[in-house]
Amino acid sequence: MSPSRLLASTAAAVLVIGLAACAPVESEEPVTKPSASAVPEPVETPTAEPEVFTMPADCTAILPPERVTAITEQNLALLGGPGSLYGDDYSPDDTPEETAGGISCVWAEEGGDFSSLQISVAPLSTSTRGAIISELSTQGLNEVILEDGSLTYGVVGDNANAPAQYNLLTDDAWVSVINAFGGDAFFDEAVVLANEVRGHTTN
Repeated sequence: MSPSRLLASTAAAVLVIGLAACAPVESEEPVTKPSASAVPEPVETPTAEPEVFTMPADCTAILPPERVTAITEQNLALLGGPGSLYGDDYSPDDTPEETAGGISCVWAEEGGDFSSLQISVAPLSTSTRGAIISELSTQGLNEVILEDGSLTYGVVGDNANAPAQYNLLTDDAWVSVINAFGGDAFFDEAVVLANEVRGHTTN
């Protein structure tokens, strides 16, 4: 081989090696594995505490103070029931709620011929619930089941001589409201009062 061809061959070999050295080198990306700490911890949802009925000591604690004020502003005084003006002497006979271990509270005009408003509350248990439901059913009251499972028994009444009545039975309490005046407005008021008693005596 002549010296010129040898130089050419050597130069070509050097060029090939040089180009190979300049070619980009592919590098593998490091694979990142998720660590155990990256997995979110399950969050426990707090369980709501069940509401518990507390029997009020007397009629002064059966309703929120603002409602008591509103009733007295209607010229109605707390005349009957524990903590009232006449206490248990106002009525000679026990109400069904009193027989069940509760209290009945009467707001009326002093010297009036009949009670304007009677609000009662009593504890309820599995041993007494059935008998109370049977008694309310025999009175011909309308039964309604609320979304939370509570039962209600009521009647609208009229402007003559049929009072508005509303009974609310939860798992552990019985609230009843009897308004001497009947009609839609007084029945709606009875529903409001029963729910206020429920809220005020439940925590």
